[in-house]
Amino acid sequence: MKKKNFLWMSALCTAMICSFTSCDDDDDPKPNPETETTGVYFLNSGKSNSNNATLDLYNPKTKELQTKIFAAKNGEGLGDTAQDMLVYGSKMYIVVYGSNRIQVADHSGKLINYIEPKDDSGQPRSPRSLAAYNGKIYVTLFDGHVAKIDTSSIKIENLVSVGRNPEQLTVSNGKLFVCNTGGMDFPNYDKTVSVIDINSFSLVKTIEVEINPEKITVDPQGDIYVISTGNYGDIPNTLQRINPSTYEVTKIDNLVATWMSMGANNKLYIVSAQWGQDTEFYVYDTANESLAGKFITDGTVVEKPYSISADRINGNVYIGTSDYTNTGDMYVFSSDGKLLDKKGVSGLNPMGAYFIIE
Repeated sequence: MKKKNFLWMSALCTAMICSFTSCDDDDDPKPNPETETTGVYFLNSGKSNSNNATLDLYNPKTKELQTKIFAAKNGEGLGDTAQDMLVYGSKMYIVVYGSNRIQVADHSGKLINYIEPKDDSGQPRSPRSLAAYNGKIYVTLFDGHVAKIDTSSIKIENLVSVGRNPEQLTVSNGKLFVCNTGGMDFPNYDKTVSVIDINSFSLVKTIEVEINPEKITVDPQGDIYVISTGNYGDIPNTLQRINPSTYEVTKIDNLVATWMSMGANNKLYIVSAQWGQDTEFYVYDTANESLAGKFITDGTVVEKPYSISADRINGNVYIGTSDYTNTGDMYVFSSDGKLLDKKGVSGLNPMGAYFIIE
């Protein structure tokens, strides 16, 4: 398809892991062309029902790692099963699924407030993933909703119903695109992406994709990329691209994607770790809509990958690893696939790297 050129910083601001600092009352970050990555958070999920999620802070210049910064600042840990994180304006938002809590802290990790979303009967709604746009935070709730949170009051303003067990979401073309997994109804997975108009905060479209859509991101042109994780058996992972205007879905047949992250210069970094197959790391060029080749170029072996996160400012790529038993590692690569650093993180299951951009 012929792509419309979007301003780079506009695309950056709608990314799930983008972050800026701001002094505005509504905490809505304004694009600044003279930005740099001053810090990188590593969010470690911990083991389910063990209340051992942790947060670390990495300095990409000095390569210093501060571990368990949330616990150090607040005298208590993050909670049970940290799921996602977003740095936006002067705050960071951390979804702790098992604790049914969205922790809101400043950039040092000091707790400012928190939200515990519940339905009318008092049952936890179970937050999962985050996105931000125009001074609002959007969070998927596993009971089948997306919530809109005001960044000043730190309160849920509204809810909209989507599909079953929604996971990741992203913003493009004035709309939220939400993956509905149906994961709690195994083997009857959902196979839809809900489209929410941001201005009216209402459902405007339901797009059918391959079963169990879970991960989603947006490229600088505004196109949406979705990973459906199949049924963990005879239906494999599928990478798909969605046109945000026509809602046309295109399968990308030459890639089996497990995790992905949109980086600088139209590079989509992909981990392919399908069960029973060798793990590979790829770069996909979203401008040309073609595979650019393998990512790691210096022979570094990364075993048991668990997450991948790309810095859209300096181009570095962070790959977290986990064996589900011991504390994980975070590998730091340059954009051309050369190892820059490796750090042992403070917790199990690193969910990703999240960037302070100033």
